Amino acid sequence: MLTIGIDKHPKPHTQAQYILLYDNQVIVAGHSFLFSLDDFQPDKEASPVFCGTWQEKDIFICILNKKPTGLESISLRELLFRENEDNFLILSRAQQLAHWDRDHQFCGRCGTEMTTKHEREHTKICPSCNLRHYPRISPCIIVSIRKGNTLLLARAPHMKEGMYSNIAGFVEAGEPLEEAVHREVFEEVGIRVKNIEYIGSQPWSFPHQLMVGFYAEYESGDITPAEGEIESADWFSISELPITPNLSSISGQLIQSHCDRIQGNEAT
Repeated sequence: MLTIGIDKHPKPHTQAQYILLYDNQVIVAGHSFLFSLDDFQPDKEASPVFCGTWQEKDIFICILNKKPTGLESISLRELLFRENEDNFLILSRAQQLAHWDRDHQFCGRCGTEMTTKHEREHTKICPSCNLRHYPRISPCIIVSIRKGNTLLLARAPHMKEGMYSNIAGFVEAGEPLEEAVHREVFEEVGIRVKNIEYIGSQPWSFPHQLMVGFYAEYESGDITPAEGEIESADWFSISELPITPNLSSISGQLIQSHCDRIQGNEAT
């Protein structure tokens, strides 16, 4: 498991491993996305960002200005879908920290260049006004909705052909998560839900979401897809589901676990 706490300011050493990003893609060598010092020598322009410790090795991420010769690259989304849970969390955390470091070069309050990092936590401290800048985390809800032995699934215009998923959306400022579930479901498909139940969460680094997963039950209303947001939506029998997201994603996990629960209830 990735240890994310910082007991001291980390420094590269012979056991460090590096994740390399170029042009919003992850550099890979075969099936590996981790590079040792024998494979990669970070320079000042690489600006390594400490991500945590895994298997007693410090993990850093670097955003490169030039693609290394002879190596391939792959999109983070594609790579995440083929990795196990540990690697999923490592990649998600690394991506978010790399973009935080890149996007917070200057203080958002006074405009001073941010050159100081805290030694015990991931935050940049403005040398002028002392404002702390932490990595941004944007909470989102994602909900699997049941009606009898069917699940409500929808597809957005950006999804690949034939794929359906759960309703999801960003949490508004000052909004409880449960209220976000009610609001997003009604806004996107025009129905009301009840019996909302928290299931789990997952970091989703596109670019800095935290997906918070729920089950809910249908209460009332007819499906009315939101124009421009939802291309189509319908109730699908758990025995005849369309193409759904990979099980490495919380969306796929919610769908599968909800189906398992419904089948378990029917068996009893």
